[in-house]
Amino acid sequence: MGTVWSGPGSNATQLTDLTDMDGAAMGQLIADDQGMIPAFMGPDGSEVLYVDFGGGRVAITPIDIGTRLGAHLADRVSDPHGDRAYADASFIRLSEAGWLVTPNGRANGRGVWVPRSWGEFWRPRREAAKAGTGKANVAVIGGSTACGFYASNLITKSWPGVLTTNLQSVSGDGGSGYVSALISANGIAGNDTSAINQWTASGGLVAQTGTWAIGGYPVGPGWGYLYTSTNGSTMTWTVRGTSVTIYTLGGDGGRSAWSYSIDGGTDVAVTDPTTTGLTILKTTITGLTAGTHTVRVKHTGTSSQYLSVCGVSAETSSGVVVNNFGKKNANAAQYLPTGKAPWNGGASYPADLLIYGVSPQDVIDGVAVDTWASQVRQHLTNVRDGGSNLGATDVVFVLPHIGQADAQGARFQDFTDRTYALASTFEAAVVDFWNLGRNSWNFFNSLGYWGNPSAPGTAGADAVLLSDAGHSYMAGVLTALLNS
Repeated sequence: MGTVWSGPGSNATQLTDLTDMDGAAMGQLIADDQGMIPAFMGPDGSEVLYVDFGGGRVAITPIDIGTRLGAHLADRVSDPHGDRAYADASFIRLSEAGWLVTPNGRANGRGVWVPRSWGEFWRPRREAAKAGTGKANVAVIGGSTACGFYASNLITKSWPGVLTTNLQSVSGDGGSGYVSALISANGIAGNDTSAINQWTASGGLVAQTGTWAIGGYPVGPGWGYLYTSTNGSTMTWTVRGTSVTIYTLGGDGGRSAWSYSIDGGTDVAVTDPTTTGLTILKTTITGLTAGTHTVRVKHTGTSSQYLSVCGVSAETSSGVVVNNFGKKNANAAQYLPTGKAPWNGGASYPADLLIYGVSPQDVIDGVAVDTWASQVRQHLTNVRDGGSNLGATDVVFVLPHIGQADAQGARFQDFTDRTYALASTFEAAVVDFWNLGRNSWNFFNSLGYWGNPSAPGTAGADAVLLSDAGHSYMAGVLTALLNS
């Protein structure tokens, strides 16, 4: 006669919940005259039991392990570890965005490459924004296409602008984000007279009066800044949010007093402190009502003093906010000076997600691909590890459709290759619009995606810049990734 125990030690519990194979109760075991123990069933879930016939406890295991393992492998037991549910959810999330999931854990489709770990920082912030308990910050880096050339409105119809609308419709309106002072007639300048006239007429530019010029110091967020020494010169933004921050340049001791007004109200005088080092100064106005506001900045000093304005941002306490730091004709090196490195997704203006738009300007200017890759890596190092940053920023590389901008040297494929290498290093996603566009200017042209400098927004025959339809297409692909 033997007893059954839960373990081999002195603290084990004797088990009496035993039955024979027909289900009849048997509180203890009785061996036959050959010493054989009859078949029995123990408590539910038992894997190892210990029997004692007076000579010490001996471990026994059930004979149906193989049967249960077979049932598990054949999916007759419902995913006890949750791994299949995780795999299925990942597949559905990615396949619904139009991508294929490969055995190496990456999501791949035409022009799309997504590492398995991508989104580990962005997605929790996005969900908090959706729940109204936090804010998700997106920074956009890029050249003329990121600035919106040749959309009908640089702010709202550019691919960053359409992307903003798409993300905020799902995860909450975090405000209009950063708008550079150089999204203005003097800020754009160059050979875009027809486009500037249309953008001005449609309200797609920052409004200005007086005399303004592009500043020469490589500092601050976005493009840089405009400056004026003319008393009474103004710049006016239309923004959306419950708080507004005005970014100005101080630091050389000769800065003008200035004022701001909100929604046509009384001018509020500001005197920037005298500091050294051409510091970016922030003036923040809080407590605004939700919705759209007009922000005007005005030079109120003497003609010998300069007011330098980088831009204005507007935000709310929760939701998604997209800050467009794109620069007309940007190249990678322009984001690296000491005065700029911390600001464009770095420690001074951080992001949960950085969208790095590869600028065709580096290709057009003949920059060596090794030089370019080093510059991009330095930028991403500032984003991930600048200041006190702890690397908690997801990255998406956006490769533009190069169109006809690579006519000399045919080098863009080298930039593409290095982009994928950088993406592997930084666990970044890649969206390759050259590949999505079949590597064909003609294909995009057949869809009306190329821009028209003489009539922004409409289809034209530009070599590399987009129409409204082209910008909308780019935003749609990126929206699928960022909402996945």
